[in-house]
Amino acid sequence: HGRFDAAATVQTAAALRFYAVGLAAYAGIKVLAPAFYALDKRHLPMIVSLVSIGVNFGLNWFFTFHLGLGHRGLALSVSLVAITNFLLLYVLMRRHTGRLETVAMLVALGKISLAGAILAAVCFLSTRYFMAAPTQASNWILILQMLVTIGVGALVFFGTALLLRVPEVQDVVVIARRKLKM
Repeated sequence: HGRFDAAATVQTAAALRFYAVGLAAYAGIKVLAPAFYALDKRHLPMIVSLVSIGVNFGLNWFFTFHLGLGHRGLALSVSLVAITNFLLLYVLMRRHTGRLETVAMLVALGKISLAGAILAAVCFLSTRYFMAAPTQASNWILILQMLVTIGVGALVFFGTALLLRVPEVQDVVVIARRKLKM
């Protein structure tokens, strides 16, 4: 109703930054928790969830009242609880199955992180040197600049991942070649 202004946008962005910290862990939970149900160990995710409730309560209090982070502290708490939940589920799954290819997963994560860091550098450099200030350009120019940045960023990310031999990216290339009959 016209009450969401620039200050509200800044505050929302601040909360989203803290939510982003736990995004990968949250995705991991969505994989691990159902795996316990498939193994008929449904009590383990429930116990971890109960522990997480306690951790969430403590972190909410600490970040909000002790550190004075307000809504950002609540978002950070949610992220740290997701990370804690994931790590506990991962350790329990590893104990139950004996092996989860942790080293291979960490190597792949490192490669993807390197490709992501190079992508972040492209985006930073683009906003710094390529993109015009929003007040100095038309919307069409801004859209074009954003599309160029996204395209270059995607090429750099996937090119780096391909050079680093990330298996999933290599699989995408194989599938694309089959579809295009190259």
